[in-house]
Amino acid sequence: MAKIKLDFEHAKAAVKGVEENRAKAADILAYLRRDEEDFTGWVNWPSEIPQEWMSKMETVAADIRSKCERLIVIGIGGSYLGTAAIVDALGGSKEGCPEIVYAGNNMSGYYHAGLKDIVDNYDTCLCVVSKSGGTMESRLAFSILKDWMYEKYGREETAKRIVAITDPAKGILREETDSEGYVNFEIPGNIGGRYSAFTPGIMFPLAVAGVDIKKLLAGAEAVSKDDEFWKGGLDYALARFALYETGKEIEVFEYYDPSLRLIGEWCKQLFGESEGKDGKGLFPASLTFSTDLHSMGQFLQAGHQVFFETIINIVNRDKDVKVPASAGEELAGRSLNDINAMAVKGVMAAHAKADIPMIKIDVEEMNEEALGQLLYFFMVTAAVTGKLMGIDPFNQPGVEDYKQEIRNLLGQ
Repeated sequence: MAKIKLDFEHAKAAVKGVEENRAKAADILAYLRRDEEDFTGWVNWPSEIPQEWMSKMETVAADIRSKCERLIVIGIGGSYLGTAAIVDALGGSKEGCPEIVYAGNNMSGYYHAGLKDIVDNYDTCLCVVSKSGGTMESRLAFSILKDWMYEKYGREETAKRIVAITDPAKGILREETDSEGYVNFEIPGNIGGRYSAFTPGIMFPLAVAGVDIKKLLAGAEAVSKDDEFWKGGLDYALARFALYETGKEIEVFEYYDPSLRLIGEWCKQLFGESEGKDGKGLFPASLTFSTDLHSMGQFLQAGHQVFFETIINIVNRDKDVKVPASAGEELAGRSLNDINAMAVKGVMAAHAKADIPMIKIDVEEMNEEALGQLLYFFMVTAAVTGKLMGIDPFNQPGVEDYKQEIRNLLGQ
């Protein structure tokens, strides 16, 4: 049963554009399911992932948990954002499991120097996620961290503390993995980084953190096969496209729970890299409420309306706090979650009066199954919207431009 519900009450203008393209969106989903195009392997992957891969991930994760207090995940973009988003949304690593730390997602010497204290003061393992091993940020971080690990553990023991997730046959990291004997997993060749939420690059470090990866995958598989859900679920892609066609240029992802901040970052990569090409695409932004209402609330309420809002709302939370009497009669005795729910309604009511289009995505609860459904839902709707826009949602030709300029400067 789907744990996601869509609310278009405050996006009526968008809904008007939905009906005329509904059959087209259904055809696109059927096409994606046939896996006839490069980098569409993710569509059926939740049902097709080899069970031996799942068993191996759980076995290796148990071994890594026994060896370390910190697991440093080295990767950038889709190679780490899914892990970080899911771990954060679930409240961090489970009790008794290593804390997950991230490297190779920037080139700041200051940031990476701080990782030396982790290697020095905690039992540490590394998980490097890169199809080629040549991505500059990941390559730099892996090289630096290996040197520190060699100093602490020696080369032989360090090799036992490294898990590589890479191309099955080629690339710098594959060559090193084979020569050094790292435990390793494959990155499926027909799945691109931003659509890789249910591949070993994300699921293995999640398993180390104590996340139930079987439930995560079960959630994705359930919604992938739920044809009844997709009769309305595709309306999100259709509404996004309709709003884009009316001149909206920015989609603001909003959430009232800070644990969803990295879900917002994950959405920014997924939608931005999928749609931003050929002079087209919605610009994805993300805001954490109520925090950002005190900085961006004025613009949203009364600024230049080039945007629409997508609210990701967790309906039920398993933890809460009661407000004490010292807060005053109006608030005393209430639960913070109830007050937060009133904030959602209040802000939406104010924005509705300003004629701001809003789409609300209600997530029944925040657990592995619900997250599996939510991430799969976003991947499908990103691909469908891209197809409606007439672009290829699976390539990223513009990314190479800035990389080449950096290489040119380094060469000088």
